[in-house]
Amino acid sequence: MSYSSEHLDVGIEPIAAPLRPLALTVEERLPGEFRWSIIESSPGAAARVLATSEACFAAYDTALATGYGELQRLVGPELQHGPRDLSPASYQPSRVPEIAARLDGKTLPVRANGGSSALAA
Repeated sequence: MSYSSEHLDVGIEPIAAPLRPLALTVEERLPGEFRWSIIESSPGAAARVLATSEACFAAYDTALATGYGELQRLVGPELQHGPRDLSPASYQPSRVPEIAARLDGKTLPVRANGGSSALAA
């Protein structure tokens, strides 16, 4: 699907820094063990992994939601403009849910009500 410039004009001032091409992926390395990764690509260079989950998640949607939360944290308060920080070296991934999972020695669970949560017990 393509959009004309009139579809994209929402009254937001243009940003001088270029948009960083980031992607969120979820992999199932072993059956029922899902991990998210945030990767960044750049012209003429191989894509690099900015962050990846240290813990496994028991469900795809839990890994995806947790990775999306981490992507939002990486972008910061300027979500409407997208990730434009030119110095990603200051980014430190959040590890709170994953540290808890490692301490328990298990994958992060899915709530019994059908929803998922990285912090579910």
